[in-house]
Amino acid sequence: NRFTHVTTNAQCDDCHSTRSWIPATFNHGSVSPGTCSSCHNGVQAAGKPGTHFVTNLQCDECHLTGGNWTSIDFRHSGASYPGDHRGNLTCTACHTSNNQVIPWRAAGYAPDCAGCHVSDYKSDPHKKHENPDRRYTVSELRDCSGSCHIYTDSSMTNIKKRRSGEHRVSDGDF
Repeated sequence: NRFTHVTTNAQCDDCHSTRSWIPATFNHGSVSPGTCSSCHNGVQAAGKPGTHFVTNLQCDECHLTGGNWTSIDFRHSGASYPGDHRGNLTCTACHTSNNQVIPWRAAGYAPDCAGCHVSDYKSDPHKKHENPDRRYTVSELRDCSGSCHIYTDSSMTNIKKRRSGEHRVSDGDF
């Protein structure tokens, strides 16, 4: 039916057989990975719908090309990805604007933990030194997995207690 046919400028025999016109199939097996948009551009074959997640990645970075297209299987590999936070987060936990670009809650602290968790920071358990007592600021501990020593005094030359790696994204208390 010409009204429900996928928009394409490909040749008919790319998808249809002369023995049986229906069902139409296209074997993506011979397509090179990472080249989806060379055909799926809205002219040669259907492109992304207007409501699609805004990204510059190729289709096969997220979608399974061997069958179940609607399932998403994306693996973060960038250095700025903080980890899975005690389990796999949903995409929208970070990508709140349906976009590849993350709208950090506290952009000044991005991409460190405080970029999302600045309002979760509690200064009380983060003592920096005694005599006089002073607490670390969120800026000093913006990456929660760093060192956080307690010094004996404000000269910060003698460490009273060594703490390192108190918080990890995989910890149950994070």
